[in-house]
Amino acid sequence: MTRLLFFAAVALVALAHAFDQEADGAPEPRLEPALAPAVEPGATPPPAAAEVKSVLAYALLPSSVEGGVIRAGMVARMVDAVVQTVAGKPDIASAWRVFVDPKDRVGIKVSAAGAPVSSTHAEVVAAVAAGLVAAGVDAENIVIWDRLGRDIELAGYEELATRYKVTSTDAEGGYDDKAKLLAAVMGKLIIGDVEFGRKRGDQVSSNSHVSRVLGGVDKVVHVPALADSMHSGVRGALAGMVLDNLDNWRRLARPPHYGDPFLPEIYADPRLGGKVVLTILDALRPQYAGGPFPGAEFSVNYGAIFASRDPVAIDATGMRLLDDFRMDAKLPALSKITRWLDSAEALGLGRADDAQIEIVRTGLEGEVRMEASP
Repeated sequence: MTRLLFFAAVALVALAHAFDQEADGAPEPRLEPALAPAVEPGATPPPAAAEVKSVLAYALLPSSVEGGVIRAGMVARMVDAVVQTVAGKPDIASAWRVFVDPKDRVGIKVSAAGAPVSSTHAEVVAAVAAGLVAAGVDAENIVIWDRLGRDIELAGYEELATRYKVTSTDAEGGYDDKAKLLAAVMGKLIIGDVEFGRKRGDQVSSNSHVSRVLGGVDKVVHVPALADSMHSGVRGALAGMVLDNLDNWRRLARPPHYGDPFLPEIYADPRLGGKVVLTILDALRPQYAGGPFPGAEFSVNYGAIFASRDPVAIDATGMRLLDDFRMDAKLPALSKITRWLDSAEALGLGRADDAQIEIVRTGLEGEVRMEASP
C-alpha cells in the first residue's frame, strides 16, 4: 500500500470527523486506518526505510481533540510516542538524550501567530518541555519563544511560564546587529528592523538579522502548528524558523516566489536550521486557509502529531494534508506555490518526494483505545 493511498484514507476520515456531525452535535466515532506500518514507541524503524527514506513518525488520536477540547494526557503520550519512535529508544528520557545534552540551553520554538485558533497548543509544548527535563535539561535552561509577545500572550502559555522561560524576540531586545544574513532580494524596512532609520531616503535593505533569543540557545526543538500561509503556502518547519527569527523577513516569502529559493537557502544557515535537532508538527487542529492569521472557520479537529529529523519531510507531508482539506473546500492547491520544497530537497535539507518519506505509526492509537474500553 503506497503512502499516498494511506494519506488519502487518513484525510477522508479526518474530513468526515470534522464536517459530518450527529444531529445532537456529538462527533461520529472514528478509528485511524491501519494502512501505515506500525512500530512500538521507541522501536527502530525497519532498516530499509531508515537507510533510504526520511522517517516521519506520527500519532493520530481523533479523541484527543473531540469537540475542540484538547486532552492533555493523550497529547502528552502522543508527543512522547513520536519522539521515542524517531529516536529509536524505549523510554522518553533516553529518547530526548539522543537530541539534547543535559548541559544544553534548549529553545522550544513555537508558532503563535495564529493564536488563539491555530497556534502551537500549550499541551504539546508542555509535553516537549517535560521530556527535556526528564532527559536532564534544567528547567531554567528551557526557553519557549516566538516573534511577538502579543501573540505569545494569546497562545495560552501562562501555566508554562510558571515553570519555564516563556518570551518573545521583541521582549528580548529584538535582533542581533552582529548576526547578519544577506539575501538577494530587497525589502522595505519597518520599525523594529535593525537597520530602520539608519540612513536617509528609501528605507530598503537586502540584510536581515537573527533573533537574540535564537542566538542565545544551543539547540532548538521546533514545534510549529500546521497552517497555510499567504506568504509561503505552508507555515511549518522552514518558514517557521526563517520568517519568525529574522527582521526584514517580508521580502523573503511573498508572491510570486513564496519563498523560493530564500526559505531553504536561509534555513541551511547553521545559525537557524543548523540548531534544529527535531521538528514536531502540531496537527491537532490544522488550519487549511486564511493563515498564518487565526481562522476558526478553516480549522479542523484532526488530532495528529508528527515528528522527524527532516524538516522538508515535515513540510511536504503537512502541505499534502492541507491540500486534502482544501480540495474538499474547493480551494486551490498549495502545492502550486510551494516550489521551495523542491529547492530544499536539491540543497540536501531533506526529502520532499512523497516516495522517499516513510510515515511510521507509533502504535499508540490502539493502546489508548484498549485502555479506554470498559
